[in-house]
Amino acid sequence: MIPPSMPPDEAHRLQALRGLCVLDTPSEERFDRIVRTAAKLFRVPMALVSLVDEGRQWFKSRVGLDGSETARDTSFCGHAILGSSTFVVPDAVHDARFHDNPFVVGAPFVRFYAGHPVRAPDGSRVGTLCILDSTPREFSDAERAALADLAVWVELELDAVTVRLAREALEEQQRLKNEFISTVSHELRTPLTSIRGSLGLLTGGVAGPLPGPVAEMVDIAHKNSERLIRLINDILDLDKVEAGKLDLYLEAADLAPLLHHAAEAHQGYACEYGVRVEVVLDDAPRARARVDADRLAQVLANLLSNAIKFSPRGQAVTLRLVRDAGRLRVSVEDRGPGVPEDFRARIFQKFAQADGSDTRRRGGTGLGLSIARALTERMGGALDFTSAPGGGTTFWFDLPECPPEAK
Repeated sequence: MIPPSMPPDEAHRLQALRGLCVLDTPSEERFDRIVRTAAKLFRVPMALVSLVDEGRQWFKSRVGLDGSETARDTSFCGHAILGSSTFVVPDAVHDARFHDNPFVVGAPFVRFYAGHPVRAPDGSRVGTLCILDSTPREFSDAERAALADLAVWVELELDAVTVRLAREALEEQQRLKNEFISTVSHELRTPLTSIRGSLGLLTGGVAGPLPGPVAEMVDIAHKNSERLIRLINDILDLDKVEAGKLDLYLEAADLAPLLHHAAEAHQGYACEYGVRVEVVLDDAPRARARVDADRLAQVLANLLSNAIKFSPRGQAVTLRLVRDAGRLRVSVEDRGPGVPEDFRARIFQKFAQADGSDTRRRGGTGLGLSIARALTERMGGALDFTSAPGGGTTFWFDLPECPPEAK
């Protein structure tokens, strides 16, 4: 007996086999149907869907053979996966590789074998569809072609199983994600909100003046609690957006007051960075669009806070509103260093950050722009940006303009 040699791509082949996630799974009618068909078509007592693992061949489906696996060293299929075409042994007794094989000299007394390789989606030969008989026989070209066709059927069913398992894994992942979101919402946000409120009262002087070092530590703790709450809210918002469960209430509104309010809300934040926020209305004082005012404020807050953080001291951040070809364009312009070239393609991805150390110094979750773009699209707009190295960055979004009488 000559044991089968190892394929040159054995490591990759085994990885592809395990990636199918079918080893040691229960029998399934979809595969049993194929081996029954093969046994009837070729008038043989035994047919198998065999998958060749590291040290064994395991039968996903079988007809006429007891046991679910055998050693790879004694397998015919281990030889069959070494080539790309149908592997045929007309009479095992007269083949040096198998004449003393335990399955030839003992039950089930195999004399004839034909196996066609079964491939994983990446082309790796992971097993065979094979037929066996206790009587020697020849195998014609037409029969080889028919067995090859049935092997393709096995491959299609393996693909279907892989897709099903992947879908089940995705559903499980979604379930775990939902549990995590629920935990974040109920177990973290509530106590954090209480902590932030208490720290805010302390920094506001409710307990009287605090010693300098204590006041500094309380202020740091207060800012960090606010940062954590922003992160939690961003995660919750993003989950709602992706699940299509984020409700927006759109109504026609004058944009100018909303922009002025957003700018005023950020003046204190801008002062911390030595930056000022200015509003410019270019012939659009009565411009109206259908928006959710609260969500629009969220978009503007993200764009303004980013622009402020990355602006040099003494510079201005401009919040601008203009009419452009029947649409209204809202833009936030800064005079900062610009967006790095290698970051632009992924700037709207979740948790995307241009420079870890710099972003950590300035704060941010890496979720804001992704959420802002999604919210803008839900309001019928489109969010994008232009940037030049050392020449500042402009984030802008366009909204359809409403006629004056629209509600």
